[in-house]
Amino acid sequence: MSRAHWLELFALVSLAAIAAAALPLHEGSWSWSWDALNHHVYLGYIAEQPRWHLDVVAASVQSWQYPYLYWPVYRLSQLDIGGAAAGAIWAASLAVLLTPPIWVLSWQLLRNDSQARWQAVFERIAACALAGASVLVLSAINTTTNDPLAAVPLLWALALMAAPRPSDKAAAWAGALWGVSVAFKLSNLLAFPLLAFWWWSHERPRLRWRRGAAIAVAAVMGFTLAYAPWGWQLWRFTGSAFHPWLPGSSQF
Repeated sequence: MSRAHWLELFALVSLAAIAAAALPLHEGSWSWSWDALNHHVYLGYIAEQPRWHLDVVAASVQSWQYPYLYWPVYRLSQLDIGGAAAGAIWAASLAVLLTPPIWVLSWQLLRNDSQARWQAVFERIAACALAGASVLVLSAINTTTNDPLAAVPLLWALALMAAPRPSDKAAAWAGALWGVSVAFKLSNLLAFPLLAFWWWSHERPRLRWRRGAAIAVAAVMGFTLAYAPWGWQLWRFTGSAFHPWLPGSSQF
């Protein structure tokens, strides 16, 4: 990317952060759903201070969810600031994390040397604005759900996949990031068909299988590294690294 591209990205990220922060500031509060009161803050708490010796499913079945993405919510809830300020910090942070991969994805898909420079800039800005204005993003920004954070590595994987001439190294990184996103939220496993299609679209069979191996190995490694801290605790105290999401011999 050129210096102009970096400046464009910086400006767009700044504007996205300001616009996202304006939502809770305008509302005067940060929306706290039943989930936030029931387990979001609690999960962030045990991410920082495990309480296996004190609590037994304190937040019901949600006690077994991957907790580390909720740590920022817990930390913000402990600050001596108003709900609107905490919500603005949360919303701006999400915008800063989500906008770069969306911009890179649009840059990969929409760039065309035959187009006018400013037309391409407008298309990238419009793509990011449409993504940020979706109902799912807007509803998540003003709540404490972990979906936006869990989507960040998946978006970067998609950005790598959209490269005009993806390499085996890019394939490995895309697989690793997808594995991390699955560790963050198991439902991201549903993005597998995208990686499978990207892998199979390679024209030469030999390189196709080499790319598939790179994706598979990297995905397993990415998932293992991201999930290991929580999976180890679950296995140690329940007998299953995925308790109760997958069958296992529970000791709890």
